[in-house]
Amino acid sequence: MDTFGFTQKKFLSLSFENQHKHLMPWLSGYYQKLTTNRIEKISVDLFSTQYNQILSWAGMEPFVPPHSYEIKIWLERLSDAIHYHRCELGLSCKDHDLLEKVTTQDRSKSQEHLDCHMALDGLRSLFNVGSIFRTCEAAGFASIILGNTPGKEHPNVQKTAMGSHQWVEQEKTCDLAQTLSQKKEKGYQIIGVETIKGACAFDEFSWQPQSIVVLGNEEYGVSSHVMKTCDEFVYIPMFGKKNSINVANAAAIICFQIARALALSKHS
Repeated sequence: MDTFGFTQKKFLSLSFENQHKHLMPWLSGYYQKLTTNRIEKISVDLFSTQYNQILSWAGMEPFVPPHSYEIKIWLERLSDAIHYHRCELGLSCKDHDLLEKVTTQDRSKSQEHLDCHMALDGLRSLFNVGSIFRTCEAAGFASIILGNTPGKEHPNVQKTAMGSHQWVEQEKTCDLAQTLSQKKEKGYQIIGVETIKGACAFDEFSWQPQSIVVLGNEEYGVSSHVMKTCDEFVYIPMFGKKNSINVANAAAIICFQIARALALSKHS
């Protein structure tokens, strides 16, 4: 493991901003190593010790390492740590440049909402969140459940949603897994979108009228603890070289498949 290149004295001589700026590439470098190598207990233990020592120098909150040595869980935790330092600097994922607003013939009355909902687990791109609000409204979804995800109160989410956020309810939670468990008790089927063993192709799945679709973080997908609450998993088959697509695009594909499937079953 590459050690952090600063002594305590040198690190504390940096400004608040530069402390965070130097931590981010160090964490990112270790993240990249974990994506290409097997995880070694001694390596991550040494990393955790050194990272916590650095955080203690600056009086920052300690890093809580995962109890498991599973690679996916470590990547999740490191990604969250990098995101923390970005937030301390006031940085966020850059939104795409948006075209001028297109005038559309919006209806004064909407169709009846489905009793279907979208749950977002740790999304960080304001562009993606706003786009998903727009998609959910167009597909007739009743609400979006936000777990550690920015909501429609953010102006950049509103910008991408182009007014649709006004018609889609949102529910914010600091514990998405618990919230989904409570929804399950009320009869909702919790469906995660993940390319894992045993997942069903989204267009072959039997969608139920009371469904909650879970989409995960742009980088590492649905978090491990949230996956445990899912009843089933679906995936979108890929026919090119990449094995995934943008999360907002995935939301659009899934939402309209559900709307179509439920409409067909209603009229059959």
